[in-house]
Amino acid sequence: MYTTQFFIYGLLQLALFVWLLRIHRETRQPVALLLLVPQFFLVWDNLRVAIGPLLGHGELLYWLTWPSFWAHWFAGCWLIIGAGAILRMAGFDFARHRAVMGAFCTVTVALMIHDLPNFWTEDIYPVCEYDLIRYAGSVSEATRCFPDQALAGSNHFPLAPVVTCFVVMGAGLALWSRRGFPWMFLGGLLMLISATPPFARYKLDNLGEVLIAGGVYWAIWHFTRSAARPVRA
Repeated sequence: MYTTQFFIYGLLQLALFVWLLRIHRETRQPVALLLLVPQFFLVWDNLRVAIGPLLGHGELLYWLTWPSFWAHWFAGCWLIIGAGAILRMAGFDFARHRAVMGAFCTVTVALMIHDLPNFWTEDIYPVCEYDLIRYAGSVSEATRCFPDQALAGSNHFPLAPVVTCFVVMGAGLALWSRRGFPWMFLGGLLMLISATPPFARYKLDNLGEVLIAGGVYWAIWHFTRSAARPVRA
């Protein structure tokens, strides 16, 4: 069941990748090109989990897993830049100032630097959960592959994903209240909800990633096709 679930998530992320590529080709928006990088690795992440039972634990699955973690630490917060660019597209006067866009970029770079030590301090371990065979950053009692497997995990607070989610929601709330576009805010909100334990337990946080990315890309598509009226805020 869960292997199929991740395969569906991978196909949904692939559809978003193709849509974002089309948006870039039609609009030449630099932010669409930028976001193709993390979006590619969202496809990769879900499909490497989906094929885990076919490959089994071993060197191949181990090395197919690492790019998902590297991309998450390096580019997962780039949606923050996307949020700032979308406010510009939507005609918010304050977002046209270089200092404001610079602030979005500065927050993004700060979060990238915050996660930089993960590249040499974190490790991944074989886990077995439901019908999934994969590598993850932690091993709990429920995800051990064999009884004497050592428990492992990281106690780091996921600062970059949480900040990214709130920035997307904040920008999305502005779009909803001033431009009548609720979908970016709702995508971020559902991502936040899906990452809470009751939902993440059933792997719905990966669906949340589809929703937050979809909300951002929909906003890019929408505001590059509508004549944005200047909005003073």
